[in-house]
Amino acid sequence: MTREETSPLLARLLNAESASEQVATLRLLKHELIGHDQRKETWIHWGIIPLLSRILLSRRGGGKKAATSSEQNGLRRRTDLTRARTEDEEVCLQAVIIVGSLAQGGPAFIPPLLASDIFPSMLYILSSPGCPQWLALPILKTFNAVADRYILQNVNWPQDNHLADVLFTPDYIRCFAHIIAQSSPSQATESCVSLTSNLIAKLCTDESHKTALAEYGVLDALALKVASFVVAQGFVLPGAESHLTEDGSLVSFPPAASSSAKLAPILRATAAIVESSKSRAEHFLTSPSIVAVFPGRVPEFSPTDIRKNPWGMPYLSGAAVPRQNHASPIDAILPSVPQAQTNALTNFPPLLPMGSFHKRSLSFLETSSSDEEENAIVPWLLHLVRTESGMSRVMAARLVTALFRLGFAKKRRIPMFSYLVIPILLRMLEKDYDFKTESDPEYDGLIPTALRLREEVTFILAASVMDTQELQKYAVEGKAIKVLSQLLKETYNAHQANSKVTWYAETKQKDMHSEISPELQLGPVGYSPMTCHIMRYREGILRALSALALFSDEYRKAICQNGVVPYVINSLKPRPPHPSQDSAEIKNSATDGNPLPTLLAACGTARALSRSVSVLRTSLIDAGVAAPLLELIKHHDIQVQIAATSALCNLALDFSPMKEAMISSDILAILCEHAHSTNMKLRLESLWALKHVAYNSANDIRMKILTGLDPSWLGQIMSMDPTIKRENVPTLDIDSPMGMGTSNSAGEKVDLLNPVNAESRDEVMDSAPSLDTVSQTIFFPNPVRRRKLALSGELTQKRQARQDDIAVQEQVLELVQNFMIGTGSSEIVDLLLQEIGEQGFLGIIADKIRPRPMPTRRDTVASANPPVPTEILKAVTFMLINFAAGPPKYRDMLFTHQNLLKDLMWLYDHPNHKIRTNCVWIAINLTISDNQSDQQGCRERALKLKALGIVERLRNTEKDPDLDLKERTKTALNQLRQLVDL
Repeated sequence: MTREETSPLLARLLNAESASEQVATLRLLKHELIGHDQRKETWIHWGIIPLLSRILLSRRGGGKKAATSSEQNGLRRRTDLTRARTEDEEVCLQAVIIVGSLAQGGPAFIPPLLASDIFPSMLYILSSPGCPQWLALPILKTFNAVADRYILQNVNWPQDNHLADVLFTPDYIRCFAHIIAQSSPSQATESCVSLTSNLIAKLCTDESHKTALAEYGVLDALALKVASFVVAQGFVLPGAESHLTEDGSLVSFPPAASSSAKLAPILRATAAIVESSKSRAEHFLTSPSIVAVFPGRVPEFSPTDIRKNPWGMPYLSGAAVPRQNHASPIDAILPSVPQAQTNALTNFPPLLPMGSFHKRSLSFLETSSSDEEENAIVPWLLHLVRTESGMSRVMAARLVTALFRLGFAKKRRIPMFSYLVIPILLRMLEKDYDFKTESDPEYDGLIPTALRLREEVTFILAASVMDTQELQKYAVEGKAIKVLSQLLKETYNAHQANSKVTWYAETKQKDMHSEISPELQLGPVGYSPMTCHIMRYREGILRALSALALFSDEYRKAICQNGVVPYVINSLKPRPPHPSQDSAEIKNSATDGNPLPTLLAACGTARALSRSVSVLRTSLIDAGVAAPLLELIKHHDIQVQIAATSALCNLALDFSPMKEAMISSDILAILCEHAHSTNMKLRLESLWALKHVAYNSANDIRMKILTGLDPSWLGQIMSMDPTIKRENVPTLDIDSPMGMGTSNSAGEKVDLLNPVNAESRDEVMDSAPSLDTVSQTIFFPNPVRRRKLALSGELTQKRQARQDDIAVQEQVLELVQNFMIGTGSSEIVDLLLQEIGEQGFLGIIADKIRPRPMPTRRDTVASANPPVPTEILKAVTFMLINFAAGPPKYRDMLFTHQNLLKDLMWLYDHPNHKIRTNCVWIAINLTISDNQSDQQGCRERALKLKALGIVERLRNTEKDPDLDLKERTKTALNQLRQLVDL
C-alpha cells in the first residue's frame, strides 16, 4: 500500500506566516487526527512532534507579564480568566489539544512524545504566572491521558517511571500545589484540582517523588483541601476556633469546599504520598489546615489537682494526672462496636515488684498520653467509609488504613476496623456490589471505574490485615479466603478483548530505520488496559492472601484447601520483557506469564504458605513450587531475586523435601554470589538461605558454601561493628546555611527547607497586604516542619542502614554456628580458623561480648559507645555454645584469649533471658566430658571458670524467674561440683 509523501497541511503549518494562519491549520489538523490512529502514526513519521515541540517552546514565557504576589500563590485575577484569548494563546491551546489526541492513540505514541521537549514546555506554561484555566485544563487532561497509557507500555510498572521524573521536578512541582490549593465554585477550577490530584496518585510510586511532593508543599495543599471538606461537612471540632491563633494552626478556618468539588481524588493523592512513611504522614497530620479543624485536645485535670500559689497563679499539684478522654466528638456518630476483651482487671494496678512499679507506671501513662494524641481525622475517615459510596468510600478506606498501618490510628481502633472496615472491603469484592459511580475519565477512563476500584480494594484489604492477627481473624470469618481464592482463579479465565487492535504500518520497519530520531518513531504497542488491570488485580489478591497467611497455620491450610496453590505457582512465571505486536489483546493466561509486581506478590504468598510444615510437605511440593523459584533467583531484576530468595529460605529448611533440589542444582553458587551483593536485602536473604542449607548438611555441601563465600570475607563481616555509622549513607548537612541544598535544572543551588529567602518574602508581603493567610501558610511553609520532615527521612535511612548491617552480621554468625554442627564439622571449623586465624577468630567474638558502658547525657554523638545489639549477642553466644560443644581443643582454645571468657561473665546478668540461658549452656559445654581422656581437661577448665567468678554468676541465675534457665543452671552447678569444690 502506498501513501502520499506529505500532507498539504504539513506544508501550510511549516510555512505559516502568522499566528492566525497557524491556528487555522492546527484546527484542521486536530479534526483530521481525532479518532484516526493510522493518520496519527503517519503524522508522527512526518515530524509533527518536533513541530509541535517548537510551537510550544516558542510560547514559553513569550509576552508574559511579571508575576504578582497573588499569582505566585495560585490566585489568578478574574480578568485573566474572562479576557479574550490572544492568537498566540490559541496556537498554544490547539497544539496542546493535538498532543492530547496523539496520546490517546495508545502506548505506542508515548515514547516519541517523551523524547521531545513537549512535556517540559507544557509544564512551563502550566506553571507560568496567570496561566488561564481554559489552557490549564487541557494541559492537565493531556498529562492524565499520557499517564493512563504510559503504564500500558510495560506491565512491569512501576519499576520504570520516567514520566514522573519529568513532571515532579523542583522547577515545576510547586505549581501542582498552587493548582490544588485553589478554591472556587467554578467547575473548571475543581476539574483542575481533581485532574492534578489524580495525576499525582497515578504516577507517584517512587519514594523520592513522594518526599519531593511533601517538601514542596503539595501535601500541605492536599491537607488544605481535606480541611475544606471537613468545614463543608460541618465536622470542625467544637472549640476549634479558640485554637486558631496557636502555633502550627491557621488564623482562620479554610474556606468550605464547593458543591462541585470532589473528595475522592484528594484522598487518593494524599494516601499515595503518605503511604509507607511515618514522617510524611505526620507532616500531613500537623499541616496547619488539619490542625485548624482538628486541633489536639488539651489535657483536662480534676479541679482538686489545680492549686494556686500565694500570688494567685494556678499550678498543678505534684500528683496531678490528666483525665483519660480517648474519644473524639466524631466518635459519637460512629456505630458502637464490641470492644476487645482483656484478661486483666484494669481497675487494679499490675502486680509487680515494688522496684519496677514506678517505671511501669510511667510507661503506662506515656502510652495513654500518646493514645490521646490520635488525630480526629481518623474517626472522620471511618465515618466516610461508613456513609460514602464509590470512590470516596474506597479512598477514605485507603487513607485511614495507611494511617492505621503507620501507627496514627491507635490500637483501640482495631474493633472498629474489624466490624466496619473489613466487612465493607469484603462486600465491595462481591460481583453484585454496586459502587454507585459512573465511569470517571479523570480517574481512569480506559476501563470501567468499578473494576479499577475493586482492584484498589484488594490492596487496601492486604494492608489492613497485615501484622494484625485480630483483623486477620475477622477477615477470615468474613470468608475472605474463599472470596480471594475464587477471584484469583478468575484472573486466569479467558476475557473478551474490548479494545481494538491498532494496525501499525511502520512498526515492522522499525529496525530498518533505527537511525531515525526517536521523535519520529512509535514505541512498543504495549498491553491492553484490561491486561494491566487483571495483572494488577492478581497482584492485590496475592498480597491479601499472603497477609492472611502470615501467622496462622489454620489459615494457610484453608488457602490450600480452596485450591489456589496451582494458581500461585502459575503466578511465579515471568512475562517476556517486551510486548508482542498482538499485546493489545488480553494476555492473562498461565502461559502469558506475569509482570514484576505480580511476581513479587506471588513470591510473598509462596513464602507465607511455606511457613507451614504440613503445607510445605504436601500442597507446595505437589504443585512444584521449587522449580519456578529456582528460576526466579536468576531473574534479571534484583527485587525479584530478593523475593524469590526470601521464599527459598523456607524451602531450604532441614525438614523440607525440596532442600535436596536446591543442593543438586547450581543454586548454591548463585546464592554465594548474591551474598556478596552490594544490595543489602539480597545479601541478607541469600545468607539466610545458605544458613538453612548449611544446617545438618554433609561436609561437602558446607565446604562448598564456605569456599563460595570465602572465609576471609566471612571474617570481615563478623568483625564489623554495626553500631558505627556507615560512611556511604548520605547525610544531611545540618550546619549548612543552605539547609537541604540541591541543584536545580540550571545547576544553581536551591534551599529546599527555606525556598523563599527573607528578602524576597518580605518584598512579597509588602507588595501584597491582601494576601490571604491560608495561602501564606501553604506557600511559605514553616521551615521547622520542613526541616523535621527532611531530618526524619535522613534518620529513617540511617536507621534502616544500621538494621541491615545488624541483620547481615547476625546471619553470618548463625551461618558459622551451623558450620559447627554435625558429623565432621571440625574439618569446616579448622579451615575457617586457618583462614581467619585462631586469635583473630576469638578476637572477633571477644569484641562482640566486651562490656560497653551505656552512653550518658554528657557523651557527645562522636564519643558515645552504643551497646552491641541483642540480636548479635544472641548469635555470638549460640556460636560459643556450638564451639564449646566441639572437640576438647576448641574448648581449651577459648581460654587462650586474654579477655573472652572474662568478658562473658557480665552477660549472665543480661536483661534478655535467652542470652542468660546461652551463657549457662556455654558453662555446661565447657565442663562436660566426652570421654575419660578429657576428664583432666574438664577439671582444669572448671577451675579456670571458678576463678573467673562463674559460681557466683550461676548462683544468681539459679534464682532467675525463667524456669528453663533455672533447670540449666542446676545442671551446670552439678557438673562443677563433680569437678571442683564449690
